[in-house]
Amino acid sequence: MIFADAEAGYEESLFVIFGVPFEDKEMSFRSGTAEAPDFIRYAGWNYESYDMETDIDLQNIAIHDAGNVTLEKAPELVRKIRNDGKTPIGMGGAHSVTPPLVASLDEEFGVVVLDAHMDFRDEYLGDAESHACTSRRIFDRVGKERIVSVGVRSASRNEVKDAGELGFTYYHGNRLAEPLEIPFENIYLSVDMDVFDPSLAPGVSNPEPNGAGYEILELIGSMAKRIIAMDVVEVCPSYDDGRTALLAAKLIRDFICRKVA
Repeated sequence: MIFADAEAGYEESLFVIFGVPFEDKEMSFRSGTAEAPDFIRYAGWNYESYDMETDIDLQNIAIHDAGNVTLEKAPELVRKIRNDGKTPIGMGGAHSVTPPLVASLDEEFGVVVLDAHMDFRDEYLGDAESHACTSRRIFDRVGKERIVSVGVRSASRNEVKDAGELGFTYYHGNRLAEPLEIPFENIYLSVDMDVFDPSLAPGVSNPEPNGAGYEILELIGSMAKRIIAMDVVEVCPSYDDGRTALLAAKLIRDFICRKVA
């Protein structure tokens, strides 16, 4: 199965969708994110190809689905997509897939992470590459001036302490009602689906109540022109009634429409 309306060949495509069905050996709560890419693909077939807000029909946009790749192969694929002047859109998998994808890019950009969790641990259960360390590994790679996390409403005391000492910029989830300054000219966007409230996205690895609503779609839309690559992670199909996958597919489709509108 391919992502809905992603029927173009690679050469003519403007956007390339791919799955990374990887999750940590030790997930901190729920497991099953490795099954997410195809689950999101299936959900995407629910939608009309035409987007009423932008007057864009995705059947007229050259989108290619490159299938699923291993975590080892994914950075190479992202680098090729960017070098070919296209926009990569990855579907996880656990959030631990993001740091290698970010590290694959050699252009100037900033990273925006939408996440309920700070994920700023230096290691988790002895694993420095854990999903619980995602923002810390990105921070180590790009530096404090090139990453911001939005929607955070859960962190350990040590994470908050380290963030303050190291200068990690994050916005608490209660700041989403305010205009946020995202200073980057080019953006790598990573969306952990638990940034949404569990009432909208129940099927995630680590659900956190009192979360964001559909304003996340507007935030992504406001950045769309500047987004050069993105991923959507942490959909957990075995705990989903379909709402989370539907929302994940929609935000990918909405992003494409707003990028080209």
